[in-house]
Amino acid sequence: MKPSPAAMERHAYQISHLISAFTVPMMRKLYREFDGDMVQILVLGEISLHNVSQFFRKGGAEVPEKLLDDVARRGRVLQPCNVLSISEATGIPRETVRRKVAQLIEKGWLERDEHKRLIVRRGSGERFVRANARTALEVLELAARIQTLLHPADGDHD
Repeated sequence: MKPSPAAMERHAYQISHLISAFTVPMMRKLYREFDGDMVQILVLGEISLHNVSQFFRKGGAEVPEKLLDDVARRGRVLQPCNVLSISEATGIPRETVRRKVAQLIEKGWLERDEHKRLIVRRGSGERFVRANARTALEVLELAARIQTLLHPADGDHD
């Protein structure tokens, strides 16, 4: 059920507060994890999204996610990218992306395939598995709180 525009307007500040209470702590955690380098986070995130987006679009629920860790098949299921495409997607200057990519390769988060295209290194995501599981639960809790706010119990209609 779509919320009414009146409910959205009436609760705009509270919705903003709920979303900020979710996003700011998440950004603080990432800030600490990447030693304050938010651009590095964006570059790694954009490359990761690009790499796996095609896999999830094509495969859906029928394709086992463990294929992403299969060394022999990884190159066929991941969609590699390059510095220019990441620069265009993020708006970050190409030279900055190139420097951040070099840092991420040095840290072992990224690698280049045989065509020099960028892919997230196998096992890189394992570091975030538990954190992502907690984040998913926090997203569900946030969504439920916003739903309750915008769709009050029967009798309390907007």
